[in-house]
Amino acid sequence: MAKRARQLVGVGIIAVTVLVCVAPALSAASPSALKLSPPLIHERFTPLPCTGKPSDRDTLQQEGCAEHSVLTTDAQINALARSIFSALRDNPARKRFVAAQDAWIAYRRADCLSASDVFEGGTEAPVLNAQCSAGHNRQRIKDLRAFLNGLRPGARG
Repeated sequence: MAKRARQLVGVGIIAVTVLVCVAPALSAASPSALKLSPPLIHERFTPLPCTGKPSDRDTLQQEGCAEHSVLTTDAQINALARSIFSALRDNPARKRFVAAQDAWIAYRRADCLSASDVFEGGTEAPVLNAQCSAGHNRQRIKDLRAFLNGLRPGARG
């Protein structure tokens, strides 16, 4: 229990740090100094191969399949982020969206690293980390689709 509490505090500290670092930069930058662009996810790994039957995969194959799932869902998130970014009405809204996406990806990374600490030092840790990231991505896709649908003309009452 104490370990989980420390992990949650660590995740909270990371989230606050991201917000403290991002917010002043967004408010201080002039519109001409800040070139706004859609917030896109860029992974830091080279994916392992995804081979074998799901029931017969070793940990490297499991990790590879989870990584492929992360990359597939990242591409869906990036497409939705581009659509949302262009549908937002003005730069302040775009800046808030960029900050939210940056905070979300920092949260996803911190949360999944924390979750994988269950197997810290073992071969299952990167598998759990990648599976966690793919799971967070699937939920984010649902959230972003709902957001985009709300931005469409006639969606607001």
